[in-house]
Amino acid sequence: MKNKLIVLIAVLFQFSQTFAQQNQKGLLWEISGNGLSQPSYIFGTIHLICPDKFFVPEGTEEKLKTAQQIFLEIDMDDPQMIMKTQKLLMSSDGKKLKDIMKESDYKVFSEYFKKISGMDVAMFGPAKPMVYMSFTLMKSAGCPMPKSYEEYFVKEAKNAKKEVLGLETIEDQMALMDKATPEQQISWLMDAVKETENGNALYAQMIDLYTKQDIEALTKIISEQMVGMKGIQDEMLDKRNQNWIPVIEQNIKQKPTFFAVGAGHLGGEKGVLKLLQQKGYTLNSLER
Repeated sequence: MKNKLIVLIAVLFQFSQTFAQQNQKGLLWEISGNGLSQPSYIFGTIHLICPDKFFVPEGTEEKLKTAQQIFLEIDMDDPQMIMKTQKLLMSSDGKKLKDIMKESDYKVFSEYFKKISGMDVAMFGPAKPMVYMSFTLMKSAGCPMPKSYEEYFVKEAKNAKKEVLGLETIEDQMALMDKATPEQQISWLMDAVKETENGNALYAQMIDLYTKQDIEALTKIISEQMVGMKGIQDEMLDKRNQNWIPVIEQNIKQKPTFFAVGAGHLGGEKGVLKLLQQKGYTLNSLER
């Protein structure tokens, strides 16, 4: 149950990712300089990938071993996470999906959801629209149960008896989702229905570029063909990146740390890599 929930949480934030352009390829980056006695590392994940496409770039396991702690976007080995998440995924006003959708849209989406998941929408009671969006995104991956890099890093940390920490809390993440109006969230669901074939093909292209560690080409596709989360992109990416920098700085000054975050947070003028460079750190791609 916990492993499935880790994947579900990761999916909730998959479609908020946009990959910003880098001059170099690579998913794994070294953070050094600016007075650090030992380097730390940051890895760009993709939250959904089929098992046959899952890979760990050469050198990643070695850097994991040198790190004394591991940070994900949230602390996914928190024993209270399941309980917290289940509560946060439910509408506070008790409204069900049929209560906030037009009758015609609800009929279309219910049939679509049944087809892709084998489950009735009504089974989820007062679940927020984001829960249903998670299932549609998992279907886009092209396999019954996609893998999660977050799950992989949690397992590696546990095997090495290393602590997993979070750059933010699950409450922080869910609060961002709640900034989108019900109308916005419903529009995302209906877009997913209308663009199923195109979305699946585009996601396959994204996976191909990810496995090639070609962040630049991946950026181009997303910027031209994908919108992301309409209306709250700044909240989901730029502001979170800014909030993470003090946490990253505090920890890399204390001990070598390994960070794993959605690759969309790494690049661009407002991305984590650039923000760390502006603070005086040296960022080197370890792509091989």
